[in-house]
Amino acid sequence: MAQLPVREMVLYKHGVGFFVREGSLSGENTVLTFRQDEINDVLKSLAVFDRSGGQVLGIHYQTPMDKAARLASSSIRLSDNGSLHSLLAGLRGRSVELGFETASGTSEAIRGRVIGIDDPPRPNPQSSVSNLAEELISVLADDGQVRVFRLGALRALRIQDAQSSHDLTYFLDTSMSEDVRRTVNVRLSAGEHQLVVYYVAPSPTWRVSYRLVAEEDKEGEGNSGKALLQGWGLFDNRLEEDLENVQVTLVAGQPISFIYDLYASRIPTRPTVKDEARVAPGPVEFEGAFDELDDVELAASPKSAKMYARMERPMGAMNLPAAPAPAAFGASRPPSREVFAQSTPAAATAKEAGEFFQYEVTAPVSVKRGESALVPIIGSEIKYERELLYNRAKLPDHPVVALRFSNTTGLTLERGPVTVVENWDYKGEAVIPFTKDGNSVYVPFAVELGVRITENQKRDTETTGLNIKDAMMVFEQYETSRTTYFIENTTTKPVTIMIEAPKNLFWLLHDTPEPDIETATERRWKVSLPARAKTEFVTQLRQRTYRRENVQNLDYRSLQEFVAKGWLDDAIRGVLGNMLDEANAIQQANARVHALEVETGKLHKQQEQLRANLSTLQSTGEEAALRNRMLGQLESSQDRLEAIENEINNLNQLIADSEQKITEIVAGLG
Repeated sequence: MAQLPVREMVLYKHGVGFFVREGSLSGENTVLTFRQDEINDVLKSLAVFDRSGGQVLGIHYQTPMDKAARLASSSIRLSDNGSLHSLLAGLRGRSVELGFETASGTSEAIRGRVIGIDDPPRPNPQSSVSNLAEELISVLADDGQVRVFRLGALRALRIQDAQSSHDLTYFLDTSMSEDVRRTVNVRLSAGEHQLVVYYVAPSPTWRVSYRLVAEEDKEGEGNSGKALLQGWGLFDNRLEEDLENVQVTLVAGQPISFIYDLYASRIPTRPTVKDEARVAPGPVEFEGAFDELDDVELAASPKSAKMYARMERPMGAMNLPAAPAPAAFGASRPPSREVFAQSTPAAATAKEAGEFFQYEVTAPVSVKRGESALVPIIGSEIKYERELLYNRAKLPDHPVVALRFSNTTGLTLERGPVTVVENWDYKGEAVIPFTKDGNSVYVPFAVELGVRITENQKRDTETTGLNIKDAMMVFEQYETSRTTYFIENTTTKPVTIMIEAPKNLFWLLHDTPEPDIETATERRWKVSLPARAKTEFVTQLRQRTYRRENVQNLDYRSLQEFVAKGWLDDAIRGVLGNMLDEANAIQQANARVHALEVETGKLHKQQEQLRANLSTLQSTGEEAALRNRMLGQLESSQDRLEAIENEINNLNQLIADSEQKITEIVAGLG
């Protein structure tokens, strides 16, 4: 598309680019070529217009078919070997004009229809070798004669049949096309044109990397200073052409975008939606809160001064990991961050664009095909403070050293890596999160090994109340989570550590100091301790839960406990006491019934033994007296059985009455 070079491209973070091509041309058509993976986005977004007032009459592209299927639809098909032979065979019966060399320097033109090609007679019939130059081509001439010529004498061929000529052109065009390329033909009105083309196409996501060049304040304890925050935008030239003097815009934000298959001759069941590519988490990141710094005087614009209206006071000096000994840079080391800033000024302007934030590179960019480029898009002085932050989920056992600053650049910071250089010594690396203007940024770049933190967690459940509802005892409980932080400072300097813990909507702070900083997802507390010292810090969270239990599971001891704790008033106490009395009566009656049933069993066995003995005794003589005595025992046991039966019946009635009373009491609890 050399006629229409790229003039502008807008690159987004989610893998698409918006391209503008413009150029002057004459004629009634121009061809745009795209890669296969671009064509669906191009067909979805392509827009063409003529600045010179001409008309765009139409946009055409080849119907997607397999190359073999497209070639099969042609009446003329050429083989890879012997193309002339294939062409003449395909022209059989077609009108042609042939030119033959009949003698040296003499030619003859014949008009007619191709009859066919024949092999010449072979001296050795067993030979399979054919001499193409000696093959014979026969033609039905317009005068009715059948003329025969050697194929080797053929010097020219003109196809007179329009359809055959079109089929040959179609075959050649199709053979020339590449499966990895797709062409779009733009038909134009006649004349000169200043053509502009807009379209969206897949593009590698642009990236950003930062440099934080910091200098400690000469006054103070080394916990604050000023720094130059420099951001570089990185992008790739994936196009199959060099980019010359192109206006580049890098957009932070994520518009909704997807692949919709418009090129294939079918309707997709659903769009293909690609998720944002993410890398495995490695660096430690802390969320910044809006405008959380204490007052600091800055020689900046009123807007910048306002941003620093609440910066925190410098903390105690911290024992940072010893920096490596500086190399002998000599005069090559930059004397100050100001000189560094002047040597690489930002080459982009930034502005809000609705839901997005964009960096417009001010100077045209030229990038060779297959190369990438970096452009400085941010260069701003900031005020920072150094802090220690601890979050076991992000890094166990030790806090990290972080630089905290307010984003007073007036720009939105896109997420990207940052290299920290302080006093011209390399300190470490971190990741700057996506940060709007005015929000705080934490850059954790090193681990403080001189401070060790261990945690001990304990959970308890405490019942705090009781309600009776729907014949159920509903116990109100609090589940408490207690975290004890054991902090040891083995350094020779006092430290202040920011303890960070995640927020949970269901767990509330209990008997714990209010956090010094609170974000949407985290709470942070400041804990200070002197050099070579240790301390403890405790946080407690609790959540309310409920436990339900059937009221009939209550006993006298639990009732007394609930009353003593003030959970039940006298009225409900009396009702529950009556229920327990009835339950106790049922329990005693059941025990008595069980005892009587045991006695009944014994009496039945005794009667069986007596009846067996009576059957062996005589009613006269000496056995008569023993027999009479056994008869008396049998009568006495029978009387006892009748009495037991009456008592069991009475007890069962008592049980039924008590159960009815309990049912009425439970129903009345409500």
